[in-house]
Amino acid sequence: MKIFFFILSFLILLSCDNEPDSDLIAWQKNWNKWESMNMTHYGYNFRASCYCIDEWVREVSVTVNNDSVISILFTDDGEPPQILQISNWHTINSLFDLSKTIIEEAAKFKLEYDKTYGNPTLISVDWDFEIADDEFTFYLSNIKNN
Repeated sequence: MKIFFFILSFLILLSCDNEPDSDLIAWQKNWNKWESMNMTHYGYNFRASCYCIDEWVREVSVTVNNDSVISILFTDDGEPPQILQISNWHTINSLFDLSKTIIEEAAKFKLEYDKTYGNPTLISVDWDFEIADDEFTFYLSNIKNN
């Protein structure tokens, strides 16, 4: 019986994420995967959830060439934004930079990555528990090498 509890305890400890830098390790692993894809011309869908203007929370198709956003079109009507500029959206590289800053500075966060390409698919952050409405969530999907 003691052996059973010992093995059970060991397995529980093994399954815990006790590594203090595990988020940075996951970030680095996925950054390496993304870099190995060597995508210079790609597109993806992006949507934000935040206390923001409507154009920011509507899903857009983002087109990137040589680490610059070159096109933003709403997925529901194919039209470009009228208020926000192309510079308001992110490349995957800039989202990795943002993710690393979040890991290092945010009060609470959740990051998820694409299993194939390594790019972030979910970036959710609360920068400071004592500040209202500083939270946001970014959703990325449908990445395609153009």
